[in-house]
Amino acid sequence: MSAASRLSIALVASAILASAVSCATPAAAKAGPGPMPAGLNFYPANWEFCDSFIAKNGPSKPLAVFDFDNTCIYNDIMETTFRYQLFNLRYAMDKETFNGFIPEAAGKTLQDSNVLKLSADYGNVVLADLASDLEADYEFLYDNYLGAKKMTLDQIKETPEYKDFLVKLPFLYDGLTDTPEIGAEYSYPWVCFMCVGMKKDEVKALTLEALKDALARKSEKVTLKNAEGLGRKAAVASYTYKAGLRITREVVEIMRRMRAAGWEVWVVSASFEPVIQAMGGLASNGFDVPENRVIGVRLQRDAAGRYLGKLSEEPGYALTQRAGKSVVIRNLIKEAPLFVAGDSDGDFEMMTQFPEVKCILVVNRIKGGDIGSLYAEALPGKARPDRTVLLQGRDENTGEWRPYQETIKLGKQEPTALPK
Repeated sequence: MSAASRLSIALVASAILASAVSCATPAAAKAGPGPMPAGLNFYPANWEFCDSFIAKNGPSKPLAVFDFDNTCIYNDIMETTFRYQLFNLRYAMDKETFNGFIPEAAGKTLQDSNVLKLSADYGNVVLADLASDLEADYEFLYDNYLGAKKMTLDQIKETPEYKDFLVKLPFLYDGLTDTPEIGAEYSYPWVCFMCVGMKKDEVKALTLEALKDALARKSEKVTLKNAEGLGRKAAVASYTYKAGLRITREVVEIMRRMRAAGWEVWVVSASFEPVIQAMGGLASNGFDVPENRVIGVRLQRDAAGRYLGKLSEEPGYALTQRAGKSVVIRNLIKEAPLFVAGDSDGDFEMMTQFPEVKCILVVNRIKGGDIGSLYAEALPGKARPDRTVLLQGRDENTGEWRPYQETIKLGKQEPTALPK
């Protein structure tokens, strides 16, 4: 079936879907949806359900919780800021502090040290070798630019040490994330440690610089090449990442309508909290989420307000990844959400652990795992009676949503079929 045919069917079937989902939220179907604003690309049935659901439930002042990266935006603002900081050497750490954060061994938590190398997908590179190389690179960069301005930024960028650093630091981050024996509960706080020594306003300013740069870039894969002949231990020839970032206008519109209808809108993210606060506070981009309604990875600070390489130990806080998101919702927001939006396994628990959640919006990133198990609920005849799952497709070549459930992967022209 062609994309055009699917869209026609969706337009005809959307009223049927709105009626069907009324089993989960009977009152939602009674308030008729308004027309979709021009320029937005919701899957039509998703728009109709959301608009009615928001309006009908608004008077009870319910809670909505959004993930941020790849939900409120296309791509990841924490990783974008991490790379921008890397490219421009915006660090506030001396050599000893930096070295203390580069692991020679890792594990499932920051306290574990049972894994000595990255997975086969990352060449089984030995962590101690990567650490040795990165420490040597940082020493050169610090002695010649960060600590003593013997060279300009343009000059330092021409050195093999900079090029080695440019490839191996993000390679380490991705490797920590994707190695099954390590994973995101180690790597997500670890990447925040790159901001140690900075103050909150400095992190927020860096984020907005990174945002401006990323918005101007096309969505594409970029490969960085390492220098040759440096004589380092770890053989890492290149690093490839996904460039570009887009504000998801459809989420901005959902948030705007929720606030107007009386909803309380929060963001709970596995990114560094001041990074998300910088983004959430952008009224110019439509998010306009107050800082005190953003919960992310929290680090301790010293008496001068500079970040330390230690997770917050405040009562009720947990690392905002997977089940930790549910923990902070219970302990810090102290209310169960009626609506949750997300895109990955990291959001699964906050979507499914609260029986009060009646609407789950899932951005289709063609994932398996736990989040992939929710895709089926959005298909005809698969809905549960107690909740409604809305699956929303996007085009990764543009970074924009598309009016279908299917997603087009970056570099592809045709959408990936939905699971049956």
